[in-house]
Amino acid sequence: MSNGTDFSSIVKAPASFAETWNVSRESLEKLEIYAAELLRWQKTHNLIAPSTIPQFWDRHVADALQLVPYVRATRSNIVDLGSGGGVPAIPLAIVLQSPDHQPLITMVESNAKKCAFLKTASRSCGLNTRIINKRIESLTDSDVEQPVDVIVARALAPVAELLELVGKMPVRPQRMLFLKGQHIDAELTEATKCWNISFSKHPSQTAPDGCILEIKEAERVNPDPSTK
Repeated sequence: MSNGTDFSSIVKAPASFAETWNVSRESLEKLEIYAAELLRWQKTHNLIAPSTIPQFWDRHVADALQLVPYVRATRSNIVDLGSGGGVPAIPLAIVLQSPDHQPLITMVESNAKKCAFLKTASRSCGLNTRIINKRIESLTDSDVEQPVDVIVARALAPVAELLELVGKMPVRPQRMLFLKGQHIDAELTEATKCWNISFSKHPSQTAPDGCILEIKEAERVNPDPSTK
């Protein structure tokens, strides 16, 4: 991203974006602030894959916003694992925000430079967020406010690994929402070798071969194969 390419036109959302995703004018303005910050930092930091920048709104922001119907009912304490460039956490924090309620969005990210970006973007958009610069397995009781309503993750790890990571956290969420791709069935087959999982697959609105995996319960039934 240091090649001087001008992505300034991408800062503004496509004309139909707000209507398609039921985004208010105020939220849209904050999403555009977030886009501007991300593209500015992207020039020197690899926050998102450069090849996806031309499709930033459809590939990244919309991917986050499709989670809104699944978290709007709780809107209080959401934890995003491996937050990277802020998707889905920051778009969710923006859209779920209202004059009488600001949900707490906690972002867990091990890369210090990405955490610096997440703090800057959160401050610029006026969001109620907490950024934890740690590996997920290193979290302590004081890092995450409890109770946790929902844990979300995108492009972080296969389902079995995600469950292992969540299992090492000092919290037990009511639900987990993972944005998954075309290999979800194979991932679930592998995960069920060690876990009993109560889950639902919801069709993705942004990827024809993707889904939103909603997990309500996960109980280990076999030892972790990696420990053998």
